[in-house]
Formats: sequence, C-alpha cells, structure tokens
Amino acid sequence: MKYLIGRAAVCMLLLLVSTATMAQHNKDFKWNVLPVKGLLLSVPKSQDVPLLCRFIKEALVAEGVNTLALRIEYVYKFKSDPELADNNAISEKELKQIAKACKEAGIRLIPTMNLLAHQSEQTEMLPLLKKYPQLDESPDFNPPVPWKDGGMFDFYSKSICPLHPDLFKIIFPLMDELIDVCGADAFHVGLDEAWILGYDKCPRCGGRDKAEILAGYITALHNHLKEKKCRMWMWSDRLIDGKETNLLGWQASMNNTARAIDLIPKDIMICDWKYEDAPPTPAYFAIKGFNVLPSACAKEEVALAQLEQVYAARKNAARADFSLTLSERMPGVFETMWVNTREFIDAYYNRPGVRKGVQDNADTFKALFKEIRRNEQLN
Repeated sequence: MKYLIGRAAVCMLLLLVSTATMAQHNKDFKWNVLPVKGLLLSVPKSQDVPLLCRFIKEALVAEGVNTLALRIEYVYKFKSDPELADNNAISEKELKQIAKACKEAGIRLIPTMNLLAHQSEQTEMLPLLKKYPQLDESPDFNPPVPWKDGGMFDFYSKSICPLHPDLFKIIFPLMDELIDVCGADAFHVGLDEAWILGYDKCPRCGGRDKAEILAGYITALHNHLKEKKCRMWMWSDRLIDGKETNLLGWQASMNNTARAIDLIPKDIMICDWKYEDAPPTPAYFAIKGFNVLPSACAKEEVALAQLEQVYAARKNAARADFSLTLSERMPGVFETMWVNTREFIDAYYNRPGVRKGVQDNADTFKALFKEIRRNEQLN
C-alpha cells in the first residue's frame, strides 16, 4: 500500500467498501444526495464582479453547486483596517453583490482567509505582515532574493506567530467584517502548508510542542467563530503525519503538528485536499470524529476517486443505524481552484487562449459535478 494511514483508518475504509451493499437498509438515508457540493473560487477583480455573479446564477446553479467558498484574503477594502486592502481590492458593495447572487441562487457563501501560513508570495510580504511585522513568526528567516523554488525543507512562505499577544485583536475584526458582509454561517481559516511553526528563535513559540501550539490556535479560532454562530472550516494537511503516511511535507505535516488532531474541537469541517491521487485519508478524519470534504483540483481521475470514497462511506449507512453517524461525516466534496476567477470562467466555457492547467481544473470540476448529478438521479 502506497500510503500508511494507520491500521484503524485502513480497516475503516475496507469496511465502508465491503459492506456498502449489505442488507438491513436504512431507507431514510439517501447516500446519493450530497449535503455539501462545494467549489472554491478566488475573489474576482473589481471589474469581474458582475461576471462572477452571472456565473453563480447560471453555471453554478446548473452544475448543482450549493456551497461557494470565496478566497478573499486581503483583496477586500476592510473598514475595520483599511490599510490591509491589497491591489484590486473589492468594496463592501461588490462583496454584497456576490453574497446576494449566492443567496438568490440558493448557494451558501463561505469567506476564506489564510490565517497562518501564506503571508508572503515569493519575495513579497503580503498586507498583514507589511503592516504588522511584529506578527512574523520568523523575522530572521526570509525568502531568498532572487526567489527560487525550494524543496520541502526550504523556505516556502511566511507564517503568523500564533502566540503573539496582538494577533487576535487584529485578525478577529477582519473575520467578523467578512462574516457580517457575506451573511456567512461558516468561515474557512486556511491553515495549510504552515512550515514555519514553533520557530526555535521565536521568544513565544521556541521550544514548545508544535502540535500543542497549533491545537491552541485552532481552538481559539474555533471558539471565536462559534461565538459568531459560524462553523470553522480548515485544510487537513497539518493534522496528517507526513512520515507515517508517506504523504510527506506538502499534503501532510513533517514538522510534528499532526497530534493536534486529537486536541481540537470535533465540529470543525476538514477540507482534505489531495491533488495527485486519492489516498484514503478522509476515512481517517471520519473515524477521528470530524466531518470531512475530499478536495480535488485539476485531475479528473483524482476527483472521481475521492467521490467514490464518499459514496462508499454513505452507502454503508444503509447497513444499520450504528453506521449512520460515521457515514454522515462524509457529506460531500469540495473542488478547489487557485487561479484567476475570470480565467476559470473562460475555461469553463471552453474559450480560446486558456492555459492548460486552468482548462484541466475547469474540466475536472465539470466531470465531478456531472457524476454527482448522475448519482442523484439513481433510485
């Protein structure tokens, strides 16, 4: 087996597959109807807001999308902290237009920010650390100039110090503003690919257990969102042991954060991104007590394999009442996209001049949702 995800998770996956067609059917549970049919898009440029609104009402409704996570980051004119607005930031009025389009289309809108790593882009600091350099977890560890892509143990991106005393009074108002403007009942906090965490030279984090640092930070974000009546969504990779699973440092953690999975609230939605193939990690999160959304990108075969895992888990709910809870922990899928939204829309409509990777992303999205619609038509 290529991936070692622990004996319990392997056994769970085999159970889900092997018992999917057994008797004692629970007829009230519709395995083929997914509560979450999600898509991640980047916030558009200001001039493309009307384009996205039309795309939401026309294409996303036709495809069956019922959840849209919008990667806003700092491409928004925050009233709570105006200096954090990045280039091409959209206004409150424009974000409300997107929220209105989603509401009219019956699509749940989830604002998204990176609230740990990804505070730099190659050699450029992004707005949060530009304005608040005191939040930098590693002031002396910076991107190479000129930039060069490194391996999994080289510099990748800057991170926030999760223990800095100023952090929450800075980021909570940003989160609250996006929640209020979007009318959101969930918020995606990112937390992926945090290679700089518990930095040895950080006066607050150095020498401390990295899993406990991460778990404390996750819990603080979760508790604040719970007060806002918002469910927390986050990426999965920091909660998976990259050595034990052989998933290594991108899709999992090589810096000793994985034990945080046992230290955080169970009502967090885990977005389990796997882009190269489909290891059975969703089952791992399910047996740990989390709801989990397998998350593909630009490989159709990966997206469809992940969908099969979801259906296998949900079919198992038909066996008997005891399995229903576990099966409900895989409520759907979450297709992701990391390019300009206009590019993605052009690719969706097969317009000329689109880059291959973007076209692959759009084609994967269409193939995945076509298969979901086909299954929803089954008796």
